[in-house]
Amino acid sequence: MAETGMLPVAVCRICSAIAPPFARALVMNRHNVQYYRCEVCGFVQTEEPYWLDEAYAEPITSSDIGLVSRNLGLACITKSVISMCFDASGRFLDYAGGYGLLVRLMRDAGYDFLWYDRYCNNLFANGFAVSPEECTPFDLVTAFEVIEHMRNPLQEMEEVISRSRNVLFTTEIIPPTPPQPESWWYYGLDHGQHISLFTLKSLEVIAQKFSLNFYTNGKSIHLFTEKRISPILFRLASLYRYASLFNIVYRRASLQSIDYEEMQSVHGKAK
Repeated sequence: MAETGMLPVAVCRICSAIAPPFARALVMNRHNVQYYRCEVCGFVQTEEPYWLDEAYAEPITSSDIGLVSRNLGLACITKSVISMCFDASGRFLDYAGGYGLLVRLMRDAGYDFLWYDRYCNNLFANGFAVSPEECTPFDLVTAFEVIEHMRNPLQEMEEVISRSRNVLFTTEIIPPTPPQPESWWYYGLDHGQHISLFTLKSLEVIAQKFSLNFYTNGKSIHLFTEKRISPILFRLASLYRYASLFNIVYRRASLQSIDYEEMQSVHGKAK
């Protein structure tokens, strides 16, 4: 933390420019939290988030009632992006995969997805997880609703990118006129887990730092990649109505029966 005159300022965690005080808000109904906004890239960050242990008492918040519908929609879009922009027969990882629902949906759709999450129990993709020590690169990593939880986005994205230089991720983009915390739901004041909020420019800075290309639908779905692809193709593949059509054409054989036989074999050996 630095000071300009009498006003405390922060250093932007993305581009290292000055980030003056932007707003204060009551997080989790009890923590009076200072937010800072970068003068250069527009990134919004909280003060040092001392409340995170409390916020993550439950990794999946009780207010996340859209978890199932979100995963169904993201599975549709992920299938489309992979089929249109990558090798669909490749090997994929869902980073910070929560309960494993997306992995199960993707495997059921014929994509070789695995699960990784430090904090959450794997309920739906048991047997298809990777360990923290796993270093074999993946063709693509998905990181949905992850980056806004990062305390130090550059350092933590480096870990994600070490698993693949192609990362499909989601985060809501700050509107052109930055809203105050009480007037935009994505600050997540009720649960306190969203501590990093991004503009398109701040995401471009991250891509540049890792020498990756950046593609986006301009709202919530984004891609860091070493590949050069058509921005128009990515936008179409990441729109649900077009993704649904692409997935009819590029349908794959489900891995469900193969997975069942593998799990039966594992349990049989365990006996």
